[in-house]
Amino acid sequence: MKLALIGGGNMAAAILQGVLNSKLLTAAEIMVADVSADRLKYLAEKYKIQTTSNNVQALRAAENVLLAVKPQASAGVIDELQAVGRTEQLIITIAAGVPISRIDVKQNLKVARVMPNTPALVGQAASAVCFNERVSAADKEFVRKLLCSIGVMVEVAEKDLNAVTGLSGSGPAFVFRLMDYFIQAGVQLGLSADQARTLTYQTFLGSALLAGESGRPLEELIAQVTSPGGTTQAGREILENSAAGQILTDTLVRAKERADELAKGK
Repeated sequence: MKLALIGGGNMAAAILQGVLNSKLLTAAEIMVADVSADRLKYLAEKYKIQTTSNNVQALRAAENVLLAVKPQASAGVIDELQAVGRTEQLIITIAAGVPISRIDVKQNLKVARVMPNTPALVGQAASAVCFNERVSAADKEFVRKLLCSIGVMVEVAEKDLNAVTGLSGSGPAFVFRLMDYFIQAGVQLGLSADQARTLTYQTFLGSALLAGESGRPLEELIAQVTSPGGTTQAGREILENSAAGQILTDTLVRAKERADELAKGK
């Protein structure tokens, strides 16, 4: 067995689908463990993978393990990991706020800690990963391929992972809220909700693609839209003279602080 997923929730399913679509692994090489019989039935029928309600069975069977459980449920799984004690096994964890030290208690495991985000559900995740010193180059390449099957990835130091949590881990919720504000404003300006929604979604999507694919500085792209004395300049004067920038910074800082608190068990 190449990969065991402990936890079969939405993020696990997104990763499972990415791994299969990219042909990194076959369905026969994957097992999912979960407490919900209904969830296991759904995953088995959709992806044709093996399933079990027994975490230890999955841990003993696999070369690589993906911990995809909620942070509050991680303690029990970590105890099971320690009990199984397979030091040659690669542990990949996406449990938010759970540091490598809490998993690698005896300092004998290979651990990759990952912060993905929910756009993984459509193959567009922004993921960050850090590794402990026992992870080999081959292990890192496997993790890279796994994460690239659901989007893009960057490698960071573990000390920076909580900042990643604030920026891109929690970030989709903040972007969705901004999109909601755009839609509400569009309706206030006289558009129907459907019209405002369609235009807002495509504006955010197109702008992100243009920024990413052009490689041009954001200031240059902003200037490209802005004509002297025009509508964009008028709107920018309101936006850029407001507290919007500081509010967004405070939002990300607070999300990062909460990640710090979770890492300390608070």
